[in-house]
Amino acid sequence: MILISFLFSIFKSQSSTESVPISYTNSPNSKFNLKSISYDETFPTLRGESIITYNHEYESLGVRKTYYKINRSFDLYNDYPFFLAISNDGRKIVYIKNRTYFKDEEHKNVTYYLDGNLVQSYDTDEFINCNKDKEKCEMFYENTNSILDYRKSTSTVKVYKDNISDKERFLNRNFVFNKNDTIYIVDSRKMVTLFDLNTNRILKTKIDFDSLYPKVKNIESIKSQISYYKYPYKYINDIQNNVSNEKLSETISKFSGLKFISIDDATYPKYKLNEVQITGYLNRNGKFEIEIFKADEAFNYKKIKDYLETTIFMTDFIPKEVDRIYLGHFFGGYRSFDDKIAEIETIKEKNRQKEEFKKRLTLEKINDIYIPKNLYECMRELDKTLNFESKKKLKEAENSFEYSSHLGGLGMWIRNNWGINGGSRLLKYFNDRGVGKEIYGNETISGLIIEEYIKWLKGDKDSWEKWENIHPIKK
Repeated sequence: MILISFLFSIFKSQSSTESVPISYTNSPNSKFNLKSISYDETFPTLRGESIITYNHEYESLGVRKTYYKINRSFDLYNDYPFFLAISNDGRKIVYIKNRTYFKDEEHKNVTYYLDGNLVQSYDTDEFINCNKDKEKCEMFYENTNSILDYRKSTSTVKVYKDNISDKERFLNRNFVFNKNDTIYIVDSRKMVTLFDLNTNRILKTKIDFDSLYPKVKNIESIKSQISYYKYPYKYINDIQNNVSNEKLSETISKFSGLKFISIDDATYPKYKLNEVQITGYLNRNGKFEIEIFKADEAFNYKKIKDYLETTIFMTDFIPKEVDRIYLGHFFGGYRSFDDKIAEIETIKEKNRQKEEFKKRLTLEKINDIYIPKNLYECMRELDKTLNFESKKKLKEAENSFEYSSHLGGLGMWIRNNWGINGGSRLLKYFNDRGVGKEIYGNETISGLIIEEYIKWLKGDKDSWEKWENIHPIKK
């Protein structure tokens, strides 16, 4: 089952930030410290480095002795639901977050490391023993919005509303904490899970918080210390040769004999453009480490790759707090210098796209995702896809607009995954009934699906059929 409860707010999808974290997490006995550095602007991400050092042993004056390193970051942000702990012996690390953003093991809700190697990962439901189809299953208890007085609070001082109980205040500060290598997690049901950091064992789940509170109420969790640096937002096409000052986009233009068109160029959407995709790390010494490099057939792949690997680039934009930075955007494309040739190539591309669009209108699956063939199947597929909490939020929604507009996560998911954007048999189903052909028509379709699904959730299982009868296929 695909979990998309995160679709209901902008934060709950992977986010981008100008303020990139560097965090410091001590073991309970203060013997070890885990420094985690992120190198890119998205969070949470793996693109970074984590260094485990001794707190009281030094390699040289002022330089702590390194125990080991991990080739990933553990992103932490103040007041966001991420948690990191390192054991008293420095060998074990657990990283916990409320939501998942990608499917691979290191992106799961809970990841457990031994001596720098991933040993096990858990989904929320298995870790806290929760049935996501019948109850609200979120890793952490979050009460900030309901108990803080935002008119009086500042970025550094929390002011609670009147009559907020001591329990709720405690939970706001300590919904997860490490007590001598035992991790206490209070989940969205106000149930506690105990996890042994040393043995990677879930000791107990579903402990009623109210019964445990008298034993832990005097605990103040030791927080990770977090600082931030400003991400430079440098685009790969703009990085410059340290000797010639020539931008990478200009060099590739010379290699390929093609004209570079920036995304800011007024003609950018007019022509079919040949594209390159480059992502990777630029270190302070000016060396570029390729993560992804793809190029259309119009380019000399080997020549560009060799250039990237052998050139020293300018690095004056790299923040002083880090020794490398991740660059993930190449904005622009290439076309012939001859406008007539570029126009001929554009016509060919448009014809290809038309044929591709026609093909998509008949496919049962696109990118291995099943495409509903009618409104009824939309209801059935959403039933399979959405979890208990997502359905609850939809059922209680006073206005479906927040879920279906261009900012609405669920509407966006429907448009992207069911081919409303790009063409599919579901798009044809609605277009054949005169729906979705107007400006912003794709949002109209996703909004209609969500509105009908809300009726479905409220018990009207025949609403889709009524809609279909009112909107027959137009001859």
